Amino acid sequence: MESVITSATSPFVTPLNDVADHRLHGAKAVRLASMLRLNFQVPAAVVITNDCFQAMLAENGLNEFIDTQRHGISADDPKSTARAAIEIQASFMNAEFPVRVREAIILATSPLLELGTVVVRSSACGEDSGTSAFAGQLDSILDVRTVEEMLDAVKRCWASYWSHRSLAYQLARNVNLEGMGVIVQRQVDARFAGVLFTQNLHLRRSGEMLVEYCQGMGDALVSGDVSPIRLSISKSGWRFDMAAMPEEPAATIDDAHIGQLAEVGRALEKHFQHPQDIEWVVDWDGKVHLVQSRPITTIEARPTTTVWSNANVNENFPAPITPLLYSIASTGYYHYFRNLGIAFGISMERIDFMEYPLRNIVGTHGGRLYYNLTNIHAVLRAAPCGEFLASAFNQFVGADATATDVTMPQWRSWRKGRVSEFFQMVRIVRCGWGRLRSMEKRIAVFEQTVDAFAADSHPDTFALRSWDELLGLWRRFMQIRCQWTDAAMADAASMISYGLSQRWFAGEFTDEVDQAVANRLLTGLCNIVSGLPTEHLWNLSRKIRQHDSLVQNLNVLPADEVWIQIETEERFQEVRSEIHDFLEQWGFRCSGELMLTTPSYQEQPALLLDLLRTYIRLEGESPQELLLRHQQVREQETERILQVLKSRRWKWYLPWPRKDFIAKRLIQWTQSSVACRERARLKQALLYSRIRRLALTVGQAFVNKGFLNRVDDIFFLTYEEIQSVLAGSYLLTQDLIHIAMLRRTSHEQLNDEDAPPGWIELEPGESWSCRGQQEYDVESAPGRLFRGTGVCGGSIVGKAVVLTDSSQFDQVTSGDILVTRQTDPGWGPILFLVRGLVMERGGMLSHGAILAREYGIPSVVDVANATRLVVTGNRIRVDGDRGIVEILDE
Repeated sequence: MESVITSATSPFVTPLNDVADHRLHGAKAVRLASMLRLNFQVPAAVVITNDCFQAMLAENGLNEFIDTQRHGISADDPKSTARAAIEIQASFMNAEFPVRVREAIILATSPLLELGTVVVRSSACGEDSGTSAFAGQLDSILDVRTVEEMLDAVKRCWASYWSHRSLAYQLARNVNLEGMGVIVQRQVDARFAGVLFTQNLHLRRSGEMLVEYCQGMGDALVSGDVSPIRLSISKSGWRFDMAAMPEEPAATIDDAHIGQLAEVGRALEKHFQHPQDIEWVVDWDGKVHLVQSRPITTIEARPTTTVWSNANVNENFPAPITPLLYSIASTGYYHYFRNLGIAFGISMERIDFMEYPLRNIVGTHGGRLYYNLTNIHAVLRAAPCGEFLASAFNQFVGADATATDVTMPQWRSWRKGRVSEFFQMVRIVRCGWGRLRSMEKRIAVFEQTVDAFAADSHPDTFALRSWDELLGLWRRFMQIRCQWTDAAMADAASMISYGLSQRWFAGEFTDEVDQAVANRLLTGLCNIVSGLPTEHLWNLSRKIRQHDSLVQNLNVLPADEVWIQIETEERFQEVRSEIHDFLEQWGFRCSGELMLTTPSYQEQPALLLDLLRTYIRLEGESPQELLLRHQQVREQETERILQVLKSRRWKWYLPWPRKDFIAKRLIQWTQSSVACRERARLKQALLYSRIRRLALTVGQAFVNKGFLNRVDDIFFLTYEEIQSVLAGSYLLTQDLIHIAMLRRTSHEQLNDEDAPPGWIELEPGESWSCRGQQEYDVESAPGRLFRGTGVCGGSIVGKAVVLTDSSQFDQVTSGDILVTRQTDPGWGPILFLVRGLVMERGGMLSHGAILAREYGIPSVVDVANATRLVVTGNRIRVDGDRGIVEILDE
């Protein structure tokens, strides 16, 4: 951030850092000031206010003359518009500065002129809105060096308020300017200048940004005197548009500048909540300066566009899913959201109105499961505090905001009468509070329900099951999956409590160190069940270390051979017993545990030995000791935070409650909610492991009857088709072989294709397909900075290890920084081995984030294409407080 001109604010001139009022300073100046306060590099400036402009008009008696000239002109008569513009501008340029206006301007701009050349730029009140940008309609004057030149430039900016092009634009768009500010700003000696569009206007759904620039000042680009150099920036890299390259090769901006522009674009689009058109300059020292940001007015929020996101859901389903899994997931998600609304007491009238989006909460693209984010947000916005819930959901899963769909009901726009709304709100608060207060008891009931099903559907009993008993278990599973409300309440409680905590602490602690305080207060929670398998693995590895021969065999023999030895040799009976206990209690927890097609450790126990081999080599703290150490740090941090808040009142006029009381309750609620959510997820993994084994048993029965060729063809039938066959009501069982074969072939093709992007924008009914656009990877380079979301604080430097699958854990050594696409609870044992975490996807409450906080691992998620930007062996820095990943060397 450049040094700020600190002259005192007056009615006529304001330092840029103090600018905040669109009506006084104009939209352009307000946006520049906002960027300055966000610590972007913005050249020093002052803003001449609209009050100054109005004083100029009033004291020269110009208002009446201007009104007369503008009377009767229209967009259909360009000649009359041109005549009016010439008359008004000439009259204005002949007017004299009032003495007090002139003195105020000279006094405020002199420090800038002493620094060197300035640029004088218009900042009209009413430009750069979401519907009208006035880009190029108002004047900017470059290369101003003296006071007299500056005063003349200010007057020319003011006069452009009534230029022919400005008047024609206003008439054509049926919009009016409401005043004029003028920015007097230090002019950057530009090596390059250009514009960044945060959304490619030609490929709107591609997720690309577009950059156009030239050498020297950007006025040549605006005037059309030179052809721009053009490049596209995607999440996985960037590429030049070779058709737009100049015939004679010229110097171009480098990788670091492109990366910086991409970060700036994402940050400003998020801050201004609209795609941006950003003007920038690179000086001869290599610094990137921002000189303007305006909304792209050709991009409008279109409620007919559907936004799809795989944020968080790809953690559970990282690969193309089968028809069986999709039929279960689509039905399950419908009942999940619908029953959650009912549990919170939302009226059935509202819920029935949301039937369409509820029925279409998820879909597939490239065979992978995606949230229909447009529909999810529509459902959430139909509840009280809908925008907060939508924002909390985005933070919860790591998704982005969507435009409000005006065709869907909003809570405030649901006109049923204020009395009716009041009683609905009372009911929702009462029902919600009752559900949340009894959350732990309800989770216990849910656990009992799943445990009972797991006991009745143990794989050891399948051989004795009749056809009707298999049908009963099949139906019982789906009944549990559709009655997910108690588990869903834990999700909702985690989402709401974490969102409230983030807002609360962000408002109370504004310094950079304490911005991540809500994350630090979730570290070292020893009651998180996701960490228990890691603790048991550690204990099991210590037991194996007591057998030197077994350790030696693990180091030299394949895991399958060692497993046979453990199973058959009497000397390993104690180890065998403990491994069997681990497999029975935790063996269903593995990466891809909800995919149905992924075998667990219970089915392939030799895989567990590969993981144990790594643990056996570890020295130092056990997982439990590490957790206890982080628990002590968290408790000390909690005490510090509560002590700071103890002296602060919630409301200045109320003696109680103090803010420490509120913070303590928020902390307890968030910690309890996260723990309950992980308990529910554990039972979900158990439930899905049972339905996988049940499906394989049914598949074998279908093979025996000639319905299928292969046992695992069962995964290519839907839940409803399988149930109909079991019930004897399926129409054409002879077609099942061909249906499964066709679907398997399509599924295998999807596995060979690149995954779609994480964020997709499509027309209703349209599915994603590769459009043949080649993506160019950005090679890792020292000094590259990448931004994401910090989910666990702290900073660490170390060697990166890039993994795309949990089966690659043998590449991890203690102290590495793990870089991966996403994690699920099956990665828990690996996270204990590393000391830093970077993920391409995920949110604050994704499972990777929760486990990272358990072990106090500095972590950053939502780093686009991290597995391509970083390569194994890179020395990188992970800053979990600021959400930054930096490559330090190659």
